[in-house]
Amino acid sequence: MNTKNNQRTRLSKLLFKNAIIDLLKEKGDIHKISVRELCQKAELNRSTFYAHYNEPKDLLEELENELLNSTEEHLKKIGAENDLGAHKYLLSFLKYIKDNDKSFRTLLIDSSDPDFRTKFMQQSIIQFVENLNIVFEKETEQYIYSYILNGSTGIILQWIRSDYAVDETAICNLLFSINRSALINLDDYFVE
Repeated sequence: MNTKNNQRTRLSKLLFKNAIIDLLKEKGDIHKISVRELCQKAELNRSTFYAHYNEPKDLLEELENELLNSTEEHLKKIGAENDLGAHKYLLSFLKYIKDNDKSFRTLLIDSSDPDFRTKFMQQSIIQFVENLNIVFEKETEQYIYSYILNGSTGIILQWIRSDYAVDETAICNLLFSINRSALINLDDYFVE
């Protein structure tokens, strides 16, 4: 009996998550989505919704946390492959985004939650830098991370918006080229 309830719970949550993704794509703002609309879209009743969530924002946060966690696990997995190299690591990350387009497009592009976008990219870039054992001087580290984070985020978001018009290998090469050329003479900019 417990297994049946667990399956029912998983199915209900999956239906609500699919519904919120569709509604976010349509409306773009979690505050414009009502419980009634979610239930209609998921074809479930309100009591089922309230058995799992208090408001649509709770559902969105659960979806965001799942995406953060699954991305972190993916990055750890590819980071554990010691001989992978930075290019292949980034390429694997970009392919992961493309393979999970619906979730990434909804939460990074369609949703009007810039906090999640920042949190996601910050976590991903920092984990990328850590997995590749890139070390910066402490006094410049925050500036470098900010540059890499914001520039890389802009490129990746544009890539998603363009429906992946450019091959992920080209995006990977572009990211490396831009960041490498910006960092190559880094010491020249912090001369006292």
